[in-house]
Amino acid sequence: MNPDPAAAAPFHWTAEHEEFRGVVRKLTETRAPLACAPSPSSEDPRERELWRTWTTELGLPGLVIPEEHGGSGFSRLELAIAAEELGRAVAGGPLFASAVLATEALLAAGGEVAAEVLPGLAAGTTVAALAVTEGTRRWQAEDITTAVSGTPRLTGTKEAVLSAADATLLVVAAREDAGISLFAAEPGDGVEITPLEVLDPSRPMARVTLRDAPARRVGEPGQGWAAVERALEAGTIYLAAEQVGGSRALLDAAVEHAKTRVQFGQPIGRFQGVKHRLADMATRTELASAAAAWAAWQPPGSDAATLGAAVAGAYCSDAYLETALDAIQVHGGMAITWEHHAHRYLRRARADAAMLRSPRDHRRALEALIGTGI
Repeated sequence: MNPDPAAAAPFHWTAEHEEFRGVVRKLTETRAPLACAPSPSSEDPRERELWRTWTTELGLPGLVIPEEHGGSGFSRLELAIAAEELGRAVAGGPLFASAVLATEALLAAGGEVAAEVLPGLAAGTTVAALAVTEGTRRWQAEDITTAVSGTPRLTGTKEAVLSAADATLLVVAAREDAGISLFAAEPGDGVEITPLEVLDPSRPMARVTLRDAPARRVGEPGQGWAAVERALEAGTIYLAAEQVGGSRALLDAAVEHAKTRVQFGQPIGRFQGVKHRLADMATRTELASAAAAWAAWQPPGSDAATLGAAVAGAYCSDAYLETALDAIQVHGGMAITWEHHAHRYLRRARADAAMLRSPRDHRRALEALIGTGI
C-alpha cells in the first residue's frame, strides 16, 4: 500500500483556505454559544438561526457533494477546516451525522436513490443519519443482523444512531443474501426512534427500531459495507479535525489563565509544573493538527486516505482527551462543573473516543498496514 503520488507535493494552506477559516471562525464565534447543538427543527431560535447560517451562508452540508448534485464540490480538506473551527466552539447538531457520515456513504454507494436525496442534503433541507451499529455497538460487518424482506422492508434494531431524532432520512445497513446493503428509510410507519442518555448532549443519539419498515435500496446489493467503510474513513478524519480545534481552544484558554492567575505573588505560568504541562498540550496539539490535515489532504478511498485516517484516529482522540484533562488541571481542577466551559470539551473528548472506532481499533489497523510494507 503506497500513498497517492498526487499527494507527494509539499502541503501548505492556501490564502483561500485561510480566508474560509476566518469566515467560519467569525460566524461561529459571533453566532454560536458554547456547545450549541444547531438543528433545523429545534425550538431554540438560536439553533435554527445557526443552522441557517451553516446551510445558506456557508454551505457546509454540501461542501463535499459534487456540483451536479447541488453541492460545492470541495474536498475533505475544506471540510476539515470547518470541522476545526466548529470543534473550537464544541458545536454539535446533526451536521456530522448528515453532511459527513450519511453523505459519504451515499456518495460511495451511488445509484438513483443517492442522486435523488443528495441535493436535499446539500441544501440542508434533508437531514440524514447513518444507522449501522447494533447490539454490540461495533462498526463490524459481521455484527449486522437487520433483515431485509419483500419490496424491500427492514426489521431490526440499530443502537447509538447519531442525530437520529433530527433525521428526515435514515441510511440503514442491513443484511440480505448478497451481503450488507444500504437502504434509505424515512421516520414513520414501522420506525421507532428512542432518544438515549448521552455524555455529550450536543451530540444526541437514539435507538432506531425497525419493524417491517418500508425502504429503498441505495446502490448495488451487497456493496453497502464498502460504502460504510468510506463513511468511517471520512468520519474519522472529520472528528480528528474537530479534536484539533477543541485542543487549540483549550490550549489558548490554559495559556491565558496561566498568564493572569496569580499565586504566591506571581503568575502560575512561571511555575515549572505548569510550564511543562502547557508545553505538552502544545506539542500534542501540533502533532494532532499535522495528522488530521495530512489525512484530509488525501483522495477519498485511496491507500493514503486509509493510512491517514488510521493515524489520525489512533492519535488525535487520545491527544484531545489528555489535553482536556491537562487544561482542567491548569485551571486548578475547577472545570468539573457546569459553571466552567472546560468540562464541555472533556465531555466531547470522552464521547468522541467511543463515537466510531476506538483509538485501539485504529492502532490495530495501523499494525496491519505496517505489515503490508508501507
